[in-house]
Amino acid sequence: MRRLIFALFVLLLPPFLVSHATAQQAEPGYASFARTTLMGRLADLEPSIIFWRDVMGFSYMGDPTPTTGDSSPIGWDENATRYFTAFTSKEGSTVALLMVEDAPDFPSLNLPTEGAAYGGVILVHTAKNLEDVYNRAVANNVDIIKPYTPSATGRSMQIYLRAPTGQMVEIYEMIPQTNDE
Repeated sequence: MRRLIFALFVLLLPPFLVSHATAQQAEPGYASFARTTLMGRLADLEPSIIFWRDVMGFSYMGDPTPTTGDSSPIGWDENATRYFTAFTSKEGSTVALLMVEDAPDFPSLNLPTEGAAYGGVILVHTAKNLEDVYNRAVANNVDIIKPYTPSATGRSMQIYLRAPTGQMVEIYEMIPQTNDE
């Protein structure tokens, strides 16, 4: 009898394992957003600290240490001096700042001085008390592209600022909706 039960177990177990394995198929591949990395020069560091920490309210990772020794497909050779630091929002998003010096072949960035260029990037952020962020931008002489006003839909307040590294930054805060809207 034991042999019969063992034989039935051996015969019935593999289909169970196969059907269980097929039910556990791998999830299709995808990518998710981790952080934004902005390229700049070392001269962009102090204005970036003012912009991201003092105006936007992000935490500053601290002064970067210079590193050398690796080349990059982005455009610097092993002799280039690089600096890296980051700023983190209260909700955990990160804006990293990668600065390069001593790289004569490093391409200069041709960012627009007004509006946004075709193919350009707009960094979009949400805010709590956007008017306070706007007032800090004014107090710190940040380049304001669009002042504190309602959005085109009227469902949020928004401002557009220019980061010291040249990117346009949109910041908005949803307007609380009443039940009759």
